[in-house]
Amino acid sequence: MFETMRRKVSKLKYYKTSILMVFSFLFGCMLTINLTPIDKTCKIEDSDREYNIMRNSKLKNPDLIILILSAPRNMDRRNVIRQTWLQLVDTNPEDEENIKFKMKHYFVIGSLGLSVDDILHLSTEQSQFSDILILPMYDSYQNLTMKVLKSFEWLDEQFDYGLGFRYVLKCDDDSFVRLDKLSTEIANVELIYLKSDLKYVKSLAENDASPFIRSNVQINKDGTKNELELYWGYFHGSAKVKTAGKWKEPNWISCDRYVPYALGGGYILSRKLISFIAQNRDNFRQYNSEDVSVGSWLAPVTNILRLHDIRFDTEWTSRGCQNFYLITHNITKEEMQKMYDNIITTNNLCSATSIKRRHYFYNWAVPPSQCCNLKEKEKT
Repeated sequence: MFETMRRKVSKLKYYKTSILMVFSFLFGCMLTINLTPIDKTCKIEDSDREYNIMRNSKLKNPDLIILILSAPRNMDRRNVIRQTWLQLVDTNPEDEENIKFKMKHYFVIGSLGLSVDDILHLSTEQSQFSDILILPMYDSYQNLTMKVLKSFEWLDEQFDYGLGFRYVLKCDDDSFVRLDKLSTEIANVELIYLKSDLKYVKSLAENDASPFIRSNVQINKDGTKNELELYWGYFHGSAKVKTAGKWKEPNWISCDRYVPYALGGGYILSRKLISFIAQNRDNFRQYNSEDVSVGSWLAPVTNILRLHDIRFDTEWTSRGCQNFYLITHNITKEEMQKMYDNIITTNNLCSATSIKRRHYFYNWAVPPSQCCNLKEKEKT
């Protein structure tokens, strides 16, 4: 009798194991299919790149890649973004060839350590929207720098497979971006700063002609051609190094303040800077703050144009609402919807303008510790 019971238990365990193996196989197949954001083709040589991009619809180049850092369980935020500011992109699937400025977005999420339920929800979301970049890493505040670094690494790799792009906007899922204005502003920056004579660009950096921008040109002494790469955002240079809290940097040894960096609520980098960071990733120190890390990685690099722009409301908390803002950070889902509705009905971001904190114009002519003093409000 005991032997009979033992055999039954053994058979039951066998069936359970078999069922579990089949389920695991099917589940793995589902993840492989649904959590892959881009189909890679064979790697192409530079001489074949233009031909392949023109011939293969999968390889049509977006001008701007938008990386939106998100947490696995923030599907409600992602859906609000999909329904609001991502709708401001000029897209017409029937006339794709004539879109002047193409944009493509990815929500960036780490997949390791997630529960089965979280993975199932994420897989379903990916099946529906195909706009999630799944990274093989643990998703946490402590890993934000690694998350940005791996995103840049992935983009650099995709470029070798034919996904050309010119710029990358990194932002968070609590940021609102005026994509309807951004393409025009990128074109203006290109015309004024990136395609002009270098002497003219340097002269712009020495005066305050722009109502929004303060520029800085970093080149070697023998530089005569405009070969500048873009680093565009709202810069800070006098921030003291954090010694406590979740952003503390116990191993920071550079100086007693952070190296000037564009604040992480939203900043734009040109493609070559993305590739530079990706290809030198193993040589970089990773600090707790991803925006501080990017600033330190790019600090010694030549041929960089840094644009401090007050239209990037990208500090840790919003400065309020101004209709000239291009990016607004740290806002609620309800505020996103309200901003979108305002744009659709009035073409203005704000139902009523407000100032919670004053902006500053970065002074590139003084040491970083003196860069960012608030003055009397300047007219904008």
